[in-house]
Amino acid sequence: MIDAKRVAAAIAAVPAGAYVATDADGTLWDADVGDDTVRCAAETWARGTDVEAYLAALAADYGRGTRLAAEHLRGVRPDVARAALRTFFAPRLHPRRWLVDALSGAAARGVNVVVVSASPRLAAEVGVALVGVRWPVVAIELDAAGAVVEPAPVIEGKVAAWRARGLPPPALALGDSPWDVPLLESAAVSFRLVHAGADPHRDTPLADLD
Repeated sequence: MIDAKRVAAAIAAVPAGAYVATDADGTLWDADVGDDTVRCAAETWARGTDVEAYLAALAADYGRGTRLAAEHLRGVRPDVARAALRTFFAPRLHPRRWLVDALSGAAARGVNVVVVSASPRLAAEVGVALVGVRWPVVAIELDAAGAVVEPAPVIEGKVAAWRARGLPPPALALGDSPWDVPLLESAAVSFRLVHAGADPHRDTPLADLD
């Protein structure tokens, strides 16, 4: 397991004006807001949604599955979806406290912290708000016609979506899964963390790390 204090120290060393790219699900928090978007849809605006069929599609083709999660927001008013997602996520999403603290400290001194997620943009934005921060989000979006905007930030697409926005290579990148490897390899310094749900320090503030 990568030492949390070492990661925090690396974040503290990123100079003002540089960029940090961080995954969301499993990295910033222990939930999967893409999967939970589908579960929320099944309970609210799209009752009868087959969640198991979605999970099977995700297991069979991760790239297609992540896009399917975003497609469950097609035609739903953003304010309606946002309110429903916030209510659904709130008891299920637990931030990796020390990491959020470290990134918040970096942002406060001028580091650009950007969340790069393979979940729907609206879901990732709700998650970021629940964590209590206001960082920009690069995630899966739908255009006016309801189609997924490409390049979608999935696997190699995380790097492509980052570059498509004209952002410089990140000074530091954070992730927790094999799907994050291309993003991690695009940064000068990177850390692949254990999933937030398995982090013994998940609920520990940065100031209280042993």
